[in-house]
Amino acid sequence: MWQSTENTIKYIEDGVLEHLTKMLYLRSNWRQKFARIRMENSIGGSDALFLQLACLVEKPKKIMEIGTWLGTSTYAMAQVSDALIYTCDQGPDNFYIHEGNDSYTNRIIRHPDTHSSKFLKNIDGGFDFVFVDGWLKDDAEGIFEKCEDNFTFIAHDYYRPEKPKPVFCKGHQAVERMLKYAWENGYETELYPPSPDWLDNPYASYLVKLRMPPLYGVMNINACCVMIKIEKL
Repeated sequence: MWQSTENTIKYIEDGVLEHLTKMLYLRSNWRQKFARIRMENSIGGSDALFLQLACLVEKPKKIMEIGTWLGTSTYAMAQVSDALIYTCDQGPDNFYIHEGNDSYTNRIIRHPDTHSSKFLKNIDGGFDFVFVDGWLKDDAEGIFEKCEDNFTFIAHDYYRPEKPKPVFCKGHQAVERMLKYAWENGYETELYPPSPDWLDNPYASYLVKLRMPPLYGVMNINACCVMIKIEKL
């Protein structure tokens, strides 16, 4: 189950078909829109597209992000939703401000120099979408307490590139902790993991082939994001 990508592939294919025009625009717009962001240690384009697809499908009203860094993922989610985005990072404020994008930045409430545990204690609840790009240690209970009964959880870095093959990384650890809490507290879950092959070769990150004229091409979506759909029984 941990490495089955059947759910993930179906989710991507169905989502792209439902939001084809928007996804094509996002794919072509990504480099132009975010080319000035310093991309070191930030999520890549295929992972950003997966976050955007999930936002289009799930239509979140209030988003929690743990691990802001430069804000690449934050902007990606803000670009395709009207949700307020509450984000924290244990490090200093490295958030990249895009001039002329007030419609995004005005909905992003940042908490730099803030550990996730403190962040979770100080924010109000009502979240229905969570993205984590960091080590999730003792925060699973806090996340559940601040979320609606039904919510979407996504973590980055499910795998880490190693030779001869990728190994599990912090996203896998986050999923283990979230699933354990969910199962012990009356929640139903469905897992959507990436394939290690998508990380090992960036061009193999799940490919959606567009065969409907006049739209042709290949869309790379998701190299290393894992998703859980969580629902209170």
